[in-house]
Amino acid sequence: MEKTLLEEIIDLLEKEALTAKEICYKLGLEPEREKDVYSILDRIAKIVRRKGKRLMMIPPRCKNCGFEFSKPKATKCPRCKSERIEQARFTIR
Repeated sequence: MEKTLLEEIIDLLEKEALTAKEICYKLGLEPEREKDVYSILDRIAKIVRRKGKRLMMIPPRCKNCGFEFSKPKATKCPRCKSERIEQARFTIR
């Protein structure tokens, strides 16, 4: 039986912490599907919680000043205005 995209993402995140962009790359998805991955991550959080696990987010961080964001998507640092942002990483534990 073939796995769904949701199941494939869960399998990846149980092995290592990945950004949404890395998930797209590893699964052979177009980069434009990155926003789809974010919406799937919301569903994954609920599914794995029922199994006694948690979807963890390593928050995005400004590479310039170290500011840590609370939301998974960030484009510009509010502190130093830099656009050099390290993307959020997700993992299941």
